[in-house]
Amino acid sequence: MRYLGLILALVVLVACNKEEIFDGPNTYSDGFESYSAIDETIDGNNERWSFFQSTLSDNAINIDSTFSHTGNKCLQFIGSKTTDALSKSSINKQKMAFWDGEVVSVDFWLYLVGKDSLDWLFLFDIEEKTSVGAGPGMRLALVEGKILLEHKYQNPNVRQEGDGVLFPRDQWVNIRFETKLSQQKKGYVKGYQDGQLIIEQDSWKTLPSDFLYATQGTQGRYSQLEFGVTANPTDKDVVMYVDDIEVEVIE
Repeated sequence: MRYLGLILALVVLVACNKEEIFDGPNTYSDGFESYSAIDETIDGNNERWSFFQSTLSDNAINIDSTFSHTGNKCLQFIGSKTTDALSKSSINKQKMAFWDGEVVSVDFWLYLVGKDSLDWLFLFDIEEKTSVGAGPGMRLALVEGKILLEHKYQNPNVRQEGDGVLFPRDQWVNIRFETKLSQQKKGYVKGYQDGQLIIEQDSWKTLPSDFLYATQGTQGRYSQLEFGVTANPTDKDVVMYVDDIEVEVIE
């Protein structure tokens, strides 16, 4: 009983002070102009990006100096086709802090090469990093040629209404994702494509329940962003460019 009391006291203490214990930035931007090689994006202190993933031998992430949305450079992601495992080619920013009640805006430009059907190609994740298993969160996916929002916890996907708006290929497209974070049904999600509202859901649970370090709970926040080919489950190769990322809390 004594140990149980200590554990309960520790849980209460952490819950009361979690915004101090798990503090981190809530803004970030990058146009990739200052890098000459992909390794330069990682500084080991999370001042820049935290890490990148390239899970198959033919996958790659490059600083491209021949192609960009603005300036002279952008990131190129190559995600090889796969039939038995997810193919990832992405860059991640960790140890951020987006808290319950905040409105987070994520704006970036994306160029997807080719016309192949790429169902369930994932483009962007906002999530909580957990010590065991996959962290819960939300992510944008391309399904039937249109963007939808998938939850990495128990909550229905948010699809476009009606016929929806197709995602253009072989051109730069502006994606803006806005969410009010809430562990109750007091949040919302909005998705914009080239300034047009394509996804909207009000009175929505946008953070899962707060279970510290559980595989599908959170610390009451999201702390990680991921851009690029965050998962390619298809039998098609993917070439994607990303540029001009802007992340901020607007409320």
